Amino acid sequence: MPVYLVMLAAVIAAGIPLCSKKAGKAGRIIFCIAAALMFTFVSAVRFKVGYDYNLYGGLYFNMKYLEWVDIPSLDQEKGFLIPFYILNLANEEYYHAFIFTSILFYPVIFYFIYRYSKHPWLSTTAFLCFGIFFNSLCFLRQFLAAMIILYAMKFIEGKNPLRFFVLTIIASAFHWSALIWLVLYFLVKIKPGWIYLGIIAAGTTIFCFISRKLMYWLVDNFEMYSLYNPDTNLEASQGLSPWFSVMFAVIFVIAFLFRKRLADKNPANMIYLNCLMYTVVFEVMGTRHAILSRFALLVYLTPVLYMIPDIFDSVREYIDEKISGRDKLKPVRTITAVFAAMFSAACYILLIQNNYNGVNPYVSQFHKTEELFVEYTDKPAVTTTAVIDSPVTTTAGESGDTTSSATTKQEPVETNDPADNPAELEEDILNALEQLG
Repeated sequence: MPVYLVMLAAVIAAGIPLCSKKAGKAGRIIFCIAAALMFTFVSAVRFKVGYDYNLYGGLYFNMKYLEWVDIPSLDQEKGFLIPFYILNLANEEYYHAFIFTSILFYPVIFYFIYRYSKHPWLSTTAFLCFGIFFNSLCFLRQFLAAMIILYAMKFIEGKNPLRFFVLTIIASAFHWSALIWLVLYFLVKIKPGWIYLGIIAAGTTIFCFISRKLMYWLVDNFEMYSLYNPDTNLEASQGLSPWFSVMFAVIFVIAFLFRKRLADKNPANMIYLNCLMYTVVFEVMGTRHAILSRFALLVYLTPVLYMIPDIFDSVREYIDEKISGRDKLKPVRTITAVFAAMFSAACYILLIQNNYNGVNPYVSQFHKTEELFVEYTDKPAVTTTAVIDSPVTTTAGESGDTTSSATTKQEPVETNDPADNPAELEEDILNALEQLG
């Protein structure tokens, strides 16, 4: 938790002066570069941070046992598997997977923040406080797809939708859920209003009543959803806390009330407002089936990174227009800023305290207490004596999780030999990879 609080403090302390009008373009560039370096470092050196850490670490580790011709037969998205396989040829250590994705994520994110955000420090604060950074530590494939959609959003208002659809297909090569944008493309272009909001709210309410039947229907009729049977899959059977829905709903209500001002500032804000509305929809659906909340990753990047600074300016301008006299204006501005800061900080702290996506406590590679994976050897299985102070973890067969066997000094450690049963080893690896689908 201290690491995350230090990050937030650094963003605010450095961002406010560097992103001010006085600092100009140079200050924003310095801030975005420094923030990109900080986020990249914290993400790259993490150890077992994020529920999917072991899964992606195991996926990367097991690439050494696969041949190029094996990749087409795997169920995972090839846009993610192929770079992993190529990178694994250069270095087989599992943690290079997280170094690679971190370098890919955050410089790109902060380039977009610099390019399209009026207040980069506010966008970065929102990136932290509303859980997007924590999602990027866990859902690697889907976050890559979301970044491609983030880039594609600039084509959504254009007269030629072909570019957007091509980029959506490319994003689906990293995570199939990006295909939802083939439908959302048309929905987010509808002008926001009370009627549209009412229709979406009614539809979401109806879904919550019949969601379980719909889940069973999907499982029964589509093989690709068989893993999400509510009777066997925890994420499909249980829902998330409603707090995530409330968090984004508050932002949406404020943005909706100021939608005319937001449209005057940037016509694209109306698309971003609809994206925020669908973020709330997916989070509400996630209260019924946690797996559905992941669709929010694909819609909330643009409103959080681009529109929140405009919301800030709209509220400030409204206060300036309605309050006459500096004696009254300054206290109202201060109170509004305090409430906004308290809300954002509360969201951030609650996410950390509730161990959102398994990101707390933060542990780095420099302080790890165990090795996650043990190399298979080409020697017969033997029992040796080793001096080991921490648990030894080996790759597991099913589900891609790891199993730990706590050993102490001078206890026997058994090595694993794929030559004893090569067919079983191959099946174990494929099962581990399949779990990520």
